[in-house]
Amino acid sequence: MIKDNDTGTRMKVTGWDIGGANLKAVHLGPDGLQVIQQPFAIWQERDELPGLLAEIATQLGPAEYAGVTITAELSDAFRSKGEGIAFVVEALQMALPDGVRLLVFGSDGQFHDPATALEFPLLVAAANWMATASLLARHCSHCLLVDIGSTTTDVIPIAEGLVVARGRDDPSRLIHGELLYTGAQRTTVCAIVQRVPLWGYWCPVSAEHFATVQDVYLLLGNLKPEACTSPTADGRPATPSFAAERLARVVCADTEMLSSDEIQAIAKHVVAEQIRQIGQAITQVRARSDVHGPVIAAGVGEFLVKATTAQMGFPCQSLMDVVDLGELLGEEATVAAPALAVAILLSEEVSIR
Repeated sequence: MIKDNDTGTRMKVTGWDIGGANLKAVHLGPDGLQVIQQPFAIWQERDELPGLLAEIATQLGPAEYAGVTITAELSDAFRSKGEGIAFVVEALQMALPDGVRLLVFGSDGQFHDPATALEFPLLVAAANWMATASLLARHCSHCLLVDIGSTTTDVIPIAEGLVVARGRDDPSRLIHGELLYTGAQRTTVCAIVQRVPLWGYWCPVSAEHFATVQDVYLLLGNLKPEACTSPTADGRPATPSFAAERLARVVCADTEMLSSDEIQAIAKHVVAEQIRQIGQAITQVRARSDVHGPVIAAGVGEFLVKATTAQMGFPCQSLMDVVDLGELLGEEATVAAPALAVAILLSEEVSIR
C-alpha cells in the first residue's frame, strides 16, 4: 500500500493522464487525494480540450506543479504524433492557472519541460505505462504488470526494482508483446475474432462496428452498466439486452433470429480468443524476462487479467500470485493509475529539488 508520505505531501501537485478517449486527473496535497475521470473523444471534439481541462483544473483546486502523461497523440485528430503532443501540451498550458509549472513525463522515466517535449515529441508520447510501472517498481521489485484498460493492454516486466521493458515507443512495444491493442471496452468484436460458432458451423463475422467487447462483458456479467464508460456502437444504452442485440449483428442477424444461448456462445468465444491473445503476449514477455513474483492486475479489465492467468495455469513457480494494483497503490490506482503515479513521482522530484 502507498505510504502516508507518498500522498501526504506538503506541496500541491496535479497529475494528468490525457488519452484519446478518456481524461484522468489527480490532485495530491496535504489533504490527500482527489480523482477526476471523464470520457472525451478527442478525434471528435479536439477544440473543446482546453476548456474541458480548465474546468477539471478548477475542480481539482490550486496546485504549484502539474505533471502529465499523454497518449492522445495517436488519435487521427492529428496528422503526426508531434502535432498531437504539441496540441495537448499547449492546451494544458492554456488550461492551468498562472504560476503552475508544467512538466511532461517521458518514456525514459523522467520529467521534461514543455520546450523539450515539443522538440522531442517521441520522448514523451505514450509514456503512461512507464509512469505506472515506475511507481509500482518501488513497491514490488519483481513482478509483471498487466494493465488492461478500455482500449489497450500493457504487459510490463519489473525486475530488481527496475522497469525492464524492451519497447519505448508504440511500434516496438507492439513487436515485443508489451502492448496489445485490445481492451475491456472499446475494442470491436471483429478486431478480436474472424469467426464465431453458430448453428453447428463456424460463421465469419462482419467487418463492421456493430459491437464492442464491452457488449460481451455486459452480457456475461463481468461489467455493470454503470462501469461502462465507452460509447456503444449503436448509441443505445449499455445494458445486457441492448448488448445482445448488438452482438447478434456481428453475424448479420438479430435477436429474433438468434436465441439467447446462441448469442451467449458467440460472446464466450470472443472472451476465449481475447484471453488467448493476452496470454500469448504474457508468454512472449516472460520468455525473455527474468521476472519473478506476482502478476499485478490493473485497469478496468482487472477481471480479464485474472481470467487470463487462470487459463494459463497460474499460480506457478515463477509467477506465484495475482495481486490487484489497488492493494499495493491504493483504490485510486484502480481508476487513474498513470495520473496518480505522475502526481506522486512529481511531488517527490520537486521536493528533492
